[in-house]
Amino acid sequence: MNKKVVLTAGLVFFSIFGVNAQVKCQATAPSQVAVGQSFQLQYELSEKASRTPNFNLSNFTFLGGPYEQYSSSTSFVNGRISSTSSHNYIYQFRAEKEGTYTIPAASFIVDGKEVKSNSLSIKVVAAQAGSNQRSAPQQGNPRARNQQQATPSISKEDFFIKATVSNSTPYVGEQVIISYKLFLNPNIQGYRVQPTDFPTAKGCWKYELSQWSNNMPQREQLYEGKRYLSIDLPSYAVYPQQSGSHTLSPLALDLAVQVPVQMQTQDDIFSMFFGSSPFSMGSQMVELKIASKSVTITAKETPAQGKPDNYSELVGNFKLSAHLKDTKIAAGEATSILLTISGNGNLQTVEAPQFNFPNAIDSHTPEITDNIKPSLSGVSGSRTFEYLLIPRAEGEYIIPPASFSYFDKAKNTYITLQTEEFQLHVTKGNGNTTAYTSSQATDIQQLGTDIRYIHSTFLPTYSVFAFSYLFWGLLILPIILLAIVLFLFYKKAKNQRNTELYREKKAAKLAQKRLIFAHKLLKLHKTDEFYVEISKVLWGYVSDKFHIPLAQLSFDTAQQKLLDCKMEPQSIQTFLTTLQQCESVRFSSQTDITPDQMYQKTFDFITQIEREIK
Repeated sequence: MNKKVVLTAGLVFFSIFGVNAQVKCQATAPSQVAVGQSFQLQYELSEKASRTPNFNLSNFTFLGGPYEQYSSSTSFVNGRISSTSSHNYIYQFRAEKEGTYTIPAASFIVDGKEVKSNSLSIKVVAAQAGSNQRSAPQQGNPRARNQQQATPSISKEDFFIKATVSNSTPYVGEQVIISYKLFLNPNIQGYRVQPTDFPTAKGCWKYELSQWSNNMPQREQLYEGKRYLSIDLPSYAVYPQQSGSHTLSPLALDLAVQVPVQMQTQDDIFSMFFGSSPFSMGSQMVELKIASKSVTITAKETPAQGKPDNYSELVGNFKLSAHLKDTKIAAGEATSILLTISGNGNLQTVEAPQFNFPNAIDSHTPEITDNIKPSLSGVSGSRTFEYLLIPRAEGEYIIPPASFSYFDKAKNTYITLQTEEFQLHVTKGNGNTTAYTSSQATDIQQLGTDIRYIHSTFLPTYSVFAFSYLFWGLLILPIILLAIVLFLFYKKAKNQRNTELYREKKAAKLAQKRLIFAHKLLKLHKTDEFYVEISKVLWGYVSDKFHIPLAQLSFDTAQQKLLDCKMEPQSIQTFLTTLQQCESVRFSSQTDITPDQMYQKTFDFITQIEREIK
């Protein structure tokens, strides 16, 4: 009978009717590895485990596992056939620190019973300069020594980030979209992505158009004739604020990919019967640091010919709408004009169009409301300005139109939009119109009380002065005057006691006025004066809002006060970082943040404080 047939029959017989011996678990690992070197910790069992342990070894970084492998072998000695099988569970680690460490015994569950391995000792030595560390081979296990790990057909060049620019030569103020796409070898079995450095560009406004998530769009794609798994990373909208070359720094990632690995066993029964060995598939976690290339855009000025005096420095397509809330009111009452600019572009830099209000109408700095919606196609939305109006006298008033200008790239011309002309009918008001205060307006004094009508009358003739009306009036008048004086002193003292409360309520208004002035300085390219004003905004706002005298203000007192008010740690860190960067550029002129980013951070901080502390 053929020898191979006999061996096969024997193997089947023993696999069915053989008696299970006591299950053992043997742990193997290299006795010595270098810092930064990855290695395998392998556990060999004669039976399949129903539960495997999880590891959290200090001084070692877990890279992956367990990867299960099965092998069997049959021997024929002196007419007797013997068969053995093993289940190997492999964990991948990387050494991080020099020293000698003990890996404790691991517990596996086999057929409902606990099986423990032996413990191991591993010595970690310093990495040799210029050496290329690889996974160490397993020691102490004959079967492990006979296994050879095949090199995966995957290289570092199979993983990269590609940046795409929608327009490399935009106008100043024009929207440019920078898209990033991650390309991966399609044969990987899994991946993890962690951003480390985000793109920045001096002299540009930047908006993130989408958020990082675990479900970013992915698909298979052909690139330069090769198949990849492509993942759409968050894209950005960039607006150059001045002409010239602007470089966007690279987007950098920490990438961990699980690559397939072939494991060959040389002493199994198939090698004995057929002279060859199949490959069992495992996997290995590989960590990479990758980054995109820098992106450079060259911005150019819009045409000088035909540029309006009120040009907003916006490029795109916009709409303007406005309406008067009330067309008929009484003198001393308040109404408002709502003006909205909408479209695609950097609307957060738009300043309020100017109305030429009649002298008899009090107006104040408009309140701004933004409705900005970033999307993959860019930034769009609207900015609304509310102008508070209080007429002082009755009459018919005409409010001339306000205008807004932008550059239409498609038509290669400047477009000027105008509001309609508003008519306001003001009727006679009462003499004691109550003062009106809005969130953006300065306190308005009572109207109609600055001019009093004096009615002159002749004193009646009394035959007897005593106990006459004049007598009683002159007697009571000093008492009334004294009461008024005491009341005024009391009110003044009360106001002084409420100074801190008054400063707290006005903190946001004063900070917004200073921010508007800082933005004007930024437009005029007065950078030094801009940073001085931003410093005043931050210090002044914290002083007024949290009742800290300016003489006692410091980083420590401000931080402690914010902590006492139970502010979010992220908001506190934003304030301290922004202030430190501002002070750094004022005194050393060294900073990585642009004036536009400094302005935006200051604006966001104040908005966050007002949202958290009401």
